[in-house]
Amino acid sequence: MSASMPPGMSPLDEEPQIDLTPLIDCLFMLIIFFVVTMSFSRPVLEIVLPESRTAKVERSDRQLSVYVMADGRYLLNEKPVDLAGIEAALLARKNTVLNIHMAGEAPFEKFVPLVDLAREKNEGRFVISTQVNP
Repeated sequence: MSASMPPGMSPLDEEPQIDLTPLIDCLFMLIIFFVVTMSFSRPVLEIVLPESRTAKVERSDRQLSVYVMADGRYLLNEKPVDLAGIEAALLARKNTVLNIHMAGEAPFEKFVPLVDLAREKNEGRFVISTQVNP
C-alpha cells in the first residue's frame, strides 16, 4: 500500500486522466506554422481588361536627363549647360523626374547643386544613375 492511497483501494481503482498539454502545444505549433506560411504566399489575381481598338497612346517624356561628366561639365540632351539652364528646363516641364547620370570620376561638388535644384524646383523628384552614356 502506498501512503497516498486511502486504505482499501488499489491503483486500478483510480480514474484514468488524459494530459492535454502536449496536444495543445502541437495545435499551437500548427497554428503558428500556418500563419507564417500564409504570410509568405502572395495573392494572385489575374484580371483580363478589355482592350480598345480606337484608343490613342499618348506618351510624354516625363524624364529630364542630366549628365555630369568626369571633368565636371553638365550635359542636357548631349549639349553643355549650366545650372541655370537645368533650372529653366525643370520649370518648363512640370511633373518631370530629373535623372542625374553621374560619371564615376565626377566631382561630388557638381552633384550636390543638382540635388538641391531637384528639391527646390522639382519637389524632390530625382533619380541617380552612375553610368554615363551620352
